[in-house]
Amino acid sequence: MAIFGSPHTTNGDNCLKSLIFGQTIYTMKQLSIIAFALISIFFASCSSEFSTSPTGLEYKIVAANPDAPQPAVGDIVAIRLTCRNQQGLTIDETPLFKMQLKAAPAGQPSVEEGLLMLHKGDSADFRLQARFYGNNQALTNDSLLTVSVKMVDVISREEFERDREAARIAGEREEDQLLIEYLQKNNIDTEPTMSGLYYIETEKGTGPAPIPGKMVAIHYEASFLDGRVFDSSYSRREPLKFKLGARDVIQGLEEGVARMHRGGRATLIIPSPLAYGDRQVGPVPPFATLIFEVWLVGTEE
Repeated sequence: MAIFGSPHTTNGDNCLKSLIFGQTIYTMKQLSIIAFALISIFFASCSSEFSTSPTGLEYKIVAANPDAPQPAVGDIVAIRLTCRNQQGLTIDETPLFKMQLKAAPAGQPSVEEGLLMLHKGDSADFRLQARFYGNNQALTNDSLLTVSVKMVDVISREEFERDREAARIAGEREEDQLLIEYLQKNNIDTEPTMSGLYYIETEKGTGPAPIPGKMVAIHYEASFLDGRVFDSSYSRREPLKFKLGARDVIQGLEEGVARMHRGGRATLIIPSPLAYGDRQVGPVPPFATLIFEVWLVGTEE
């Protein structure tokens, strides 16, 4: 609470107004100096001016945390990014995502150069021409873009590798346990092949076996161990065609189809090393065992 004091004289001839804040008395002259200093600091921190790096990248640090970790090339950074054109319209916006930081291209401005300036928790705006940002047919090469970045986290390459290895071990153990439970629940005693594929023939085909390097056509339904279907050729009303041995499909599917004869049907239980491994691919999560119900409808002779 501020209480205005009454005018008083000093040495009987100077009359100065005073303000009392708490127990401290400030003269109006002192308050003016303080106010000027605060205003100067405020405008300096909120300056809209961009600086320019030797490569020509324009940058403005919006929020700085100089004592926080700063990434190096090869580290993993978690960022949020928004890109706007000269009219201020958003043309690219990504939610929080992680990426491995690469070296900035020599002699030209880049977002990588800007990211290497930042610390964890920093926010910044970068300006550069479209040709240095990425391919976008809706933009001309000389279009000026503003890229706003928030650096949410910095993870060293060593820490990332440790975390990934721990996640891999945990993921493999969980997958193995779920597969054991599935086999027991469904009374499946089929031995896996050398690769780990469970091949269960449900209807023997009477036609020829597929030939490596030749085209095959299959109808299939793909599901997870819990029965959820995530893909089906039946819903598309046409079989899937691929060249056997060309690695156009996952390894487990290719190996299973190679064991069939035209007209035959089989259930393929495909552990993740024969599918997508530790990667998230579309609806398939890492370390997911997949079930394929396959009908070999065509083979090229």
